Amino acid sequence: MWRLHLLSLGIATSSPAQCRWQTERLNDLTAFPHYDNGTRPYMYEGQAVNVSVQLYIAAIQEVDQKGQQLALEGYFRWRWIDPRLAHTDNCGPLTLQLPAESVWMPDIYIDNSVSEWYGAGSLWLSPEGEAYRSVRFSHRLRCPMEFHLLPFDRQRCFVMIASYSSSIADINTGEFADGAAILPEGYGGTTEWKLEKLESEVTTEWFGAGEYRQGFRYVWVYLTLERRPNALIVFVFFTCLAFALVSWVGLFINPTAAPARVAIGVIPVLIMLNLESSVTSQLPPLNYMTWLTSFLFTIKLFSMTVVFEYGLVSWLMMIEGQRVRKFEAMKQMAIALKRDTEELQGHTAEEMVEWDEDDDEEVNLQVAQETEESHAPAEKLQAQRSKSTVSLASRRKAVVLSKGPEQIQEVWDMFDKDGSGCFDQHEIQLGFRKLGQYLSMDQVKRMFFRLGVDSATLDGEAFQRMLLDLNLYLPGTPFTLSYWERPPSLQVDIAFRYIYILALAVVTITWLALAGS
Repeated sequence: MWRLHLLSLGIATSSPAQCRWQTERLNDLTAFPHYDNGTRPYMYEGQAVNVSVQLYIAAIQEVDQKGQQLALEGYFRWRWIDPRLAHTDNCGPLTLQLPAESVWMPDIYIDNSVSEWYGAGSLWLSPEGEAYRSVRFSHRLRCPMEFHLLPFDRQRCFVMIASYSSSIADINTGEFADGAAILPEGYGGTTEWKLEKLESEVTTEWFGAGEYRQGFRYVWVYLTLERRPNALIVFVFFTCLAFALVSWVGLFINPTAAPARVAIGVIPVLIMLNLESSVTSQLPPLNYMTWLTSFLFTIKLFSMTVVFEYGLVSWLMMIEGQRVRKFEAMKQMAIALKRDTEELQGHTAEEMVEWDEDDDEEVNLQVAQETEESHAPAEKLQAQRSKSTVSLASRRKAVVLSKGPEQIQEVWDMFDKDGSGCFDQHEIQLGFRKLGQYLSMDQVKRMFFRLGVDSATLDGEAFQRMLLDLNLYLPGTPFTLSYWERPPSLQVDIAFRYIYILALAVVTITWLALAGS
């Protein structure tokens, strides 16, 4: 290999038979007092030594995200001129194996190196005194990393090369003509990281003040690494999204199947915790959320809400069960009331309390008398009439209630929300809803038709007749119910299905848009 290097320099070599051994030639060049390996070239001339450096990066060994380090291997090359090593024996350059301790070498080092290893190396000395050093290396370097956009992140690592102890007055560090770093042809990085860009620059940093101010030359090599996101997108992002959809599908399971509903809500949460742990275990401790971990956290909350939603649905189902039991008790009361009514059918009409339309005329007459005596304004008279009407409704209610047991009053109050003594279709629907019976408005209208009521309201007598024979007048299970006519537990379940899938779509699109930006 060194012969090819010499040919590239255009230097003719003599036959080995005409030249002495390399060691003997080197001993002649470095013999004291002609040469001192502790003294740099041009020291007594007051000139700085120009040292060019270059990294031949053979491969990226590792990108340690947790330790924020970059491991490289390759060849570290230096080039400088030492006129004291020029020779004219026509035997060509000297080729020496490192370490060549008898030859002065610049104290070049890599500043951000955490650990280093140097292997075999060689030193070439040309007849003109040019020295070319190449040594195999493996360095682990500090590389501060930023993970906000993980797994679409880019990391810009650097290699900082300088003289350890010499300022620019002694050693002027620079780069080779083709750059401070080169790569093998076609090299693109590792399976996880793509080497997007390789750059270099030379800077001078000044330290001290006044006559003690000194400059130091640094050669910087920048490696821009772009993560290949396919693995994390497929095995983490889409897996997380798939289990979020599994949680959504679980919302269609019958709420009475408690083990299935709980399992379908808890298992995705455990899967996402495992995915989140696998991602964070590769990262250093962070005080911020990355793109991927924030998505995992958000979707984990989505799956947890499925469990909380089922808790709410279970509570509503418990309330609905209590209402159904209350309805069954009311049916038993209605059966007993009907039996008592049939026993009273033999009683005379004089023993039954009847409500006569004359009572309405009595109220009107009473209001008229009060009007003549008080000569009150029209607004006050209207208020008196309303008060009398309310009193009349209360008397109607009392008359009807007197025909049955006292327990019917609770049912009456449950249905008659406005206290009018009459029941419209909406009140009947809401009343049965409180008893766990969910009727459509069409069913309520058919109930009114069966009761022989042409108007949109039931009077107290028709209401009591309905209660006495619920099995006759109460319709069966409806074929269709509107959303607001369904049980509360089912309303929550249906609403949450739409909210969940829409929110999941919005979150997914938002996260993908953030990645694209």
